[in-house]
Amino acid sequence: MTTATERRRDADPLARQTKKASQLLIASAKHSYDPRVDINWDEPLEEGKWFLPEKRISIYGTDMYEALTLEQKLRLSREEMGSSLAAGVWTEHILMHLVSRYAYKRDVTSPQVQFALTEVADEVRHMIMFARLAEKLDIDFYPVSPKTQRNGLLLKTFAPVPALWAMILLTEEFFDRFQREQANDETVQPVIRAVARIHVVEEARHISFARTELERFVPTLSKRRLEMLRNFLANVVKTIRHDRYNPLMYERAGLDPKAAIAAGRNNPIAKANGAYGAERLAPYYQSIGLIGGKSEKIWREAGWLKDKEA
Repeated sequence: MTTATERRRDADPLARQTKKASQLLIASAKHSYDPRVDINWDEPLEEGKWFLPEKRISIYGTDMYEALTLEQKLRLSREEMGSSLAAGVWTEHILMHLVSRYAYKRDVTSPQVQFALTEVADEVRHMIMFARLAEKLDIDFYPVSPKTQRNGLLLKTFAPVPALWAMILLTEEFFDRFQREQANDETVQPVIRAVARIHVVEEARHISFARTELERFVPTLSKRRLEMLRNFLANVVKTIRHDRYNPLMYERAGLDPKAAIAAGRNNPIAKANGAYGAERLAPYYQSIGLIGGKSEKIWREAGWLKDKEA
């Protein structure tokens, strides 16, 4: 039976967050992985298997895609995975810096800070895991654009705490949808499925903690700061959409980059993929006020937010 004290504690955002952090610390101790030993890196790649589910390839369903041979399609899926891994390493690196900033001046004995430090350790392992996977797949390094590098330096240094947890939830919950699919798709290379399974388990804790942080922080924001945070998140959505169509991955796959980018950006299936990734995220952000005003238009243009019913 729930006592009155427990009900008051669960109603208090800070107490609820403390309780959640304590639970996540226990879960981390029981269910964390070392990709160096928990993945069989010596297992050979399987001929004819995809590097991401075929229907998630950026130009899938277009005339350009249908004209490719199976070998070309598989090569494109490999390069799209390589570009995604590079973006994942960059994102994890930024999040690691932001979470470290969160912990910097806080009481290290609190469950919140201890879980934040645990999350930093998770992100470090994930970066190494992604790098090992790129090496295993024989994918050349994908550099981050100079503009993205500059923006990252500013972001990791100056972003306020609410932006930290909002960005963590946006990026991790969006890509978590695809990782769960990869983990269960038997047409995908086994080593990729193994990486996805580890990432899903550990990122689920980050997502859970980010939600409790946002539910504590967002109601305290002034109207101006809320609007700034909404616009920041909308710009993250725009960046993810833009970087999805990396010209280098098309070039390495032997395609005309300009034609492939045009095909991808005009591909209704690719837009539907974005909606799939944001299917849980967007309604949640709406419910806590992180989509609204001018930012709502950007989410809708990206296809990440369902159109209002007539």
